[in-house]
Amino acid sequence: MLNRRTILSSFAAAGLLGAAAACSPSSDDGSGSGGGSSASDAGGSSGGDKGTLTFRLWDENAVAAYQESFEAFTAESGWNVEIDVVPWGDYWTRLPLDVASGDAADVYWMNSANYVQFKDSDALVDINEIIPDGASQWEKSVVDLYTRDGGLWGVPQIWDSIAVFYNKDLVEEAGVDPSDLVFDPSAETDSLRDAARALTVDGAGLHPGEDGFDVDSREQFGFNSQADRQAIIGPMLASNGATWQADDEYTFASPEGIEAFQYMADLINVENVSPSAADTNENGDYSRDLFTQGKLGLFQSGPYNLLAISEGVADSFEWALAGPVEGSEGAKSLVHGVVAVGNAQADDDQQEGINALLTWLGSKEGQLPLAEQGVSFPGHVEAQDAFIAFWEEKGVDVSVFVDAAKNPAEADTGARANAGLGAAIPIFQEVFIGRLSAEDGIPQAQEEGNAAMAE
Repeated sequence: MLNRRTILSSFAAAGLLGAAAACSPSSDDGSGSGGGSSASDAGGSSGGDKGTLTFRLWDENAVAAYQESFEAFTAESGWNVEIDVVPWGDYWTRLPLDVASGDAADVYWMNSANYVQFKDSDALVDINEIIPDGASQWEKSVVDLYTRDGGLWGVPQIWDSIAVFYNKDLVEEAGVDPSDLVFDPSAETDSLRDAARALTVDGAGLHPGEDGFDVDSREQFGFNSQADRQAIIGPMLASNGATWQADDEYTFASPEGIEAFQYMADLINVENVSPSAADTNENGDYSRDLFTQGKLGLFQSGPYNLLAISEGVADSFEWALAGPVEGSEGAKSLVHGVVAVGNAQADDDQQEGINALLTWLGSKEGQLPLAEQGVSFPGHVEAQDAFIAFWEEKGVDVSVFVDAAKNPAEADTGARANAGLGAAIPIFQEVFIGRLSAEDGIPQAQEEGNAAMAE
């Protein structure tokens, strides 16, 4: 067991920036609810006679669902649950301090970019030891994300994958089939480029490639190519046959990876069918906002944007979903998931309650409120229909996300995943804005990313 000083030092060195939590539904930037700077007591359940457990998360929008779930848990188990909300901006600063001091919650939310550091510090319960048959009940892609060294280090709670949101009016007018979007960097053109050109219009109604087309007066765009690790970079790299990492080292600077990166950048700077990286590098939601304004035909993203798009579009136009863009290896989708982890440092009496709560949170009954209240796709496969039904009532078929999750691209994992991504992303942005070619920039991003992960 590592001592308190060792735990604190290792967490501080990790640079826990939390870069991969995009499945938080309340976040505009995919990073969970933000804004506040302090924890809040969000209630929970009471009336039990066995004691009280604490549950921490970062997303206020999930609290009501968990309150409903915990009321049923208390009635069944006799354990009370207090909910502690720590905003995303403070979550990863406070958590290592609380773990090191012994003040961590009994059960708390965790993401894939951070769990290895806590697991390696013996802070987490191995779920396989308390729910031996759990993995077969939960979304496989999420189980795989949190499986390491023979153990499973969290109970899947919510997850997301990637699909294409499309504006029905715009694609019909342009004659575009959003279910047939294929990219091929080795070809002169492909169905994605053709579709994006047809959907991109300047102030005079001209399309890219037509005489007189004015890139500076574009009023409508085709596709949201941008330096978005989850929605664009991950799926398109994998679809082109590139790998993201091997073990804890980046491998994306392969010929296939460099080719895919250059293709993505060229959609912006050569084809002129995507918004400028000068805008999307500064504001990750820029493309989504264009879509809700009716100025973007095809928007590849995840269910974490469902609510914002539904509310932003309102009755302005009809929209729907199609599978992600396909490359030579088919359609790939980056899958992220949030899990509930158990505090392995709690005393024996509390551990009994922790195990009971983790088991409940892994059950269909425990997760149904997350689905029925539209929070996100639940981790339990038998509860997913309730989330699909929630959106069916709004006229949106979200089952495409379930299909997309069956062919996942590689997500960020490893003890230093955030540090590596933090070093690579600024270089990706330089490639997308056109100041670096992919041939020059992507090997540099891989080298600097691997150096950061090795520190």
